[in-house]
Amino acid sequence: MLWVVAVAVAIIATAWLIRINSAMKSVPEDAWRASPNRWTKDQLRNTYERVKQKPIDFTKLLPPRLERRYVVVGGSGLVGGDIVLQLLQRGESPESIRVVDFAPINRRDMLDAVAGCDFVKTDIASRASVEAAFSKPWPKSVAKLPLTVFHTAAVVRPQERSLLLYHRISRVNRDGAVNVLETARAAGADIFIATSSASVSIVPPNFWIWPWQSSPTKYCQIANEKDFDAPLRPHHLFFSNYAFSKAEAERAVCAANQDGFRTGTIRPGNPIYGQKTDPVVGIMLRMGGNSTWIPHVVQNFVNSRNVALAHLQFEAALAHKGGDGGNDVESMPACAGRTFNVTDPGPPIAFSDVYTAAEQLSVTPTRALPQQPLALLLVAHAIEAWCLLLTRLPFLTSLFGLREPAGPIHMLQPSVFGVSIHTVVDDSAARRSVAEGGIGYNGGCTTIEGVCQQILEWNREQEGSGGDAGEVPDGKVAKAALSAQGVAA
Repeated sequence: MLWVVAVAVAIIATAWLIRINSAMKSVPEDAWRASPNRWTKDQLRNTYERVKQKPIDFTKLLPPRLERRYVVVGGSGLVGGDIVLQLLQRGESPESIRVVDFAPINRRDMLDAVAGCDFVKTDIASRASVEAAFSKPWPKSVAKLPLTVFHTAAVVRPQERSLLLYHRISRVNRDGAVNVLETARAAGADIFIATSSASVSIVPPNFWIWPWQSSPTKYCQIANEKDFDAPLRPHHLFFSNYAFSKAEAERAVCAANQDGFRTGTIRPGNPIYGQKTDPVVGIMLRMGGNSTWIPHVVQNFVNSRNVALAHLQFEAALAHKGGDGGNDVESMPACAGRTFNVTDPGPPIAFSDVYTAAEQLSVTPTRALPQQPLALLLVAHAIEAWCLLLTRLPFLTSLFGLREPAGPIHMLQPSVFGVSIHTVVDDSAARRSVAEGGIGYNGGCTTIEGVCQQILEWNREQEGSGGDAGEVPDGKVAKAALSAQGVAA
């Protein structure tokens, strides 16, 4: 009789797991309404040829030169590097720009462009290191100009959610941000803008649904800034330590806003793409493809150049001087001390759109390999349990040499699934005019244009490998190496 009960339990459990797996592959009605159409081959090829003939021009949207000094913390990276390039494109003098970063400048598009800009290697987790970067003398030609600081540096570890591991990320993302903030204020900066993340507003979903539920709880969410006006949520209501650290840093930056020191933060939403180092488009091109459980997931994407543009538009808003009865009186703009979502213009897309674009347009063979989400989620829980075991029992490492998984597999932990959900980013607040309390954000490219531009740049970079890298392959999709990544933010 016991075997009958065991078989029945096994059947019920299997049916339940199959139901969960099916629910994780679903597209809720709200997500479908936000993004009902997928990119077609003709649409991709036409857009690719258009940006090839007329590359996307962000310069027409850049605010006028402000004649200031600039410290760009994290200026060697994805967003920080684009801020530096856009500052130069709008006419700021190279000697007025200082790149502060732990990593040297090695972006191909920056190497020649930033000649003349200062670079200071800095560990922002060290107050002494940050103070040394800010106290370095400036050239006499710019030494008396007002100072803007853009803080874009961060450690991105979306896979960890336990407070036992919070120190791995908080020392840079929270404490490092405070180090830069306080040092910038002491150095006389009057504008300070930091990069946050739209994922701050995401609440972890629940995948372990009841049989009658069609999709996981909170599987489709609207990312906006409403959480910023409420008390900081408890740690467990953020998808990971990363999001919590960005939220803490964001509160510190915005709370510092005052007369003579205007601050604010930008929340890019949601995956940032635009360089071969990015974790979405870039990694697929580099690796030749990826194993993915999220081809159906709908999210707003944001090009790194749009994010950089938003920082400069925010700076212009904070530098704005209001008028009062004809007098040139400086007034605090309503956007000061606030945070703003920004994303690409247009509707959100599905990750399958990016996979299709890479497969159809890249001159290097690329392919996405869909996986069953529940199977990977179960593996993710096992990896997390192993990592936490080693944290709680450190002698396993010191005596027996046991280690956490290395490489991309370490990213496969449950919190990554918590942000790999259908997410519609609302950036309407940022798009309002400065007079209406926004920053006048206006993006320079849609996601399909930005992705096609990135693949075009990738193809041209492959010219040394032979063939005309500017030409799109004729619909041929070859076998590709696959990576175990599917991180959505």
